[in-house]
Amino acid sequence: MPRPTKYPYTMSLRLAANMQDELDNMAYEFRISRAQFIRRALHRAIADAYQHELPITTFQAQGGGR
Repeated sequence: MPRPTKYPYTMSLRLAANMQDELDNMAYEFRISRAQFIRRALHRAIADAYQHELPITTFQAQGGGR
């Protein structure tokens, strides 16, 4: 049995019931886990933000950005 992948960050995600159902449905359609779907969605959102060169946010100004 392979060892689970360890990630350097963890977070809690609280969703409304209808959003949770939609997340479950979309993850099922792609045949991946909910966690993997969320990781992919966040990765794409971050990549899109950098590609579209959004204005510098407070988070980026404090050293949290690229």
